[in-house]
Parts: sequence; structure tokens; C-alpha cells
Amino acid sequence: MDILQLSNYLDNLLDIPSIDDAPSALNGLQVQNTGEIKKIGLAVDLCQATIDLAIEKNCQMLFVHHGIFWGGLQPLRGPFYKKISSMISANIGLYSAHIPLDLHPVLGNNRALADLIGLENLEPFGEYGGIKIGFKGTIKKTSAETLAQELAEKLGSPVKVIGAGDIESVGLVTGGAADIVQQASREGLDAYITGEGANHHYHEAIEGKCVLVFAGHYATETGGVKSVGLHLEQKFQIATEFLDYPTGL
Repeated sequence: MDILQLSNYLDNLLDIPSIDDAPSALNGLQVQNTGEIKKIGLAVDLCQATIDLAIEKNCQMLFVHHGIFWGGLQPLRGPFYKKISSMISANIGLYSAHIPLDLHPVLGNNRALADLIGLENLEPFGEYGGIKIGFKGTIKKTSAETLAQELAEKLGSPVKVIGAGDIESVGLVTGGAADIVQQASREGLDAYITGEGANHHYHEAIEGKCVLVFAGHYATETGGVKSVGLHLEQKFQIATEFLDYPTGL
């Protein structure tokens, strides 16, 4: 398959045209290339490091969560020029999916994290831009400390916990969605898991009596690209490889 065929399939799979997102997300095919796609590199972020990894691993295409245009409109010079020119020179195409990948009910980042912690009785949760992009549900009763330890082991990333106590009901939204802790508090959830937050979210969690778990922006958003990669392998027998370049954030 070529990149136009794959992009058309991914547009439909992830419902790209129907989902609103930030203008700089520019979901879908961002950089076209030529020829057959034999291997796809999967990455959370499009950056020079993941481009270099894709070249090293002989990928013809990158599928990422955070695409190349997060900096907005900018001239083609400096590091931005280097990224674009190195992709074109190596004939590497680029497809990006942000919110559509977060909220996909089967292949999304939030579903991957829910499955990771064994979340059951799933319901949509976490309103962002008029849609609920995460999940809430229940887990076997455990302590906040134990939940954090299990997450750290499974994600391979440090986990920060604000608050303490036993946890059964959990809400989650991957990435930088700490503002949603207030929604978790209003719904009476025992805990809320996200990637990262700001200083004031500490007080919102404590005062709202909801344990807040920061499991890493990068770490919580590795699941979606991996799930899509596995799906494409099974559907089209195209090789994929996860290009791990953690930020620690």
C-alpha cells in the first residue's frame, strides 16, 4: 500500500474529519511520500530524534500522536527546516492523530490506559471541547500507593501521587489533562489519573477529596500509537516498530 491508501484508511478508522481539535494538530496526512509502505515507525512525538530513528530503522512512514505543526505557522528554517528536509530526503511520510487517537474506544490512548489498570464497567468521562475523551470505571479495591507502584512498573515511568486512601472508582484522561480532576471530584470518584499538571492541581485534588495520579504525559500516551500499529500489522501485514524517545514529563 502507498501512503495515500493508508491515510484514507486511517482517516476512516479514527474518524478524523468528524473530530474537532486544535488547529495546530492538523490531524491526518501531514507529509506525503512516494512508493510502497513496508514499515511504519510509531512515536508519541514528531521530533528530530524520532525522525532519525525512523531513518535508522528503515521506516517509510511515521504514525505519531503529536505532529510536526505544534509550533504553529513558522518559516522553514533552523530546526524546523531540518526536520522537514530530513524527512523529504529520506522519503518518509507522516501521519498524525491527536484527539482522534485519544478518544478512540478500542485503539485510543485512554482505552489502552484503562486496559492497563484493569478498569471495568467503562463509561465515557472527562469533557474536553464538548466531548468526553476519557473513561471512568471501577477497579479491585487497592491503595493509592499500590496503584501508583503498579502503574510505574507497567509504564516504566515515575508516578506522582497526590492524596492517599483506598481506591475503587477511577477516572482517567491521558496526557496533560489535570484540569479534569475537578470533574472527577464532582462525580465522587476515588481517583483521577492523567499525565501531568500544574501546582494548583494539588490543592484541587486535596480539597476535592480525589486522589490525583500523575503518570507522565509521554508515558500515558504510548498506548494509542502501539495499538494502531498492531491493528495495521494484522490488517495489512505491514511491519511496525515503536520508536521510544521518552521526555520524562
